Amino acid sequence: MPVTQKDDSPWWADGLPFTCQQSGKCCHARGDYAWVYVGWPERERLAQALQITPEEFTQKYTITDAQGARILRFVDGHCIFLEDAACQVHDHKPVQCRTWPFWEELLESPETYEAEVRNFCPGSRSGKRISADEIRRQMKETEEARQ
Repeated sequence: MPVTQKDDSPWWADGLPFTCQQSGKCCHARGDYAWVYVGWPERERLAQALQITPEEFTQKYTITDAQGARILRFVDGHCIFLEDAACQVHDHKPVQCRTWPFWEELLESPETYEAEVRNFCPGSRSGKRISADEIRRQMKETEEARQ
């Protein structure tokens, strides 16, 4: 049954529980989700962490999508940095990874969130409650990183 709001506040106005379990499930391609945007600042940061040049990072770990944006490569249906169900750049992961599942398109409705997040992510049903203000901050950070 859909959640109805009495005012303009989002359906998640009371926050949402989420604690990353590091299951790696969000690192796998799922339908239309098979991309992680990495703008130049993120490529520079990740390259530094890997001790290579940003140009080397760009060539080795990214491709250009149809709109001309740089995205991480996916290999065998998962992010190139996923090995043995663990992110190899976890401490330096891109904004889009760090702010998942608090993306605007995933929070569109309770039904979307249920289908795209709760149905497969073990950390989305329990753990610390993330406040609406923090969710908004992460949504904004994600959108800015996509620019």
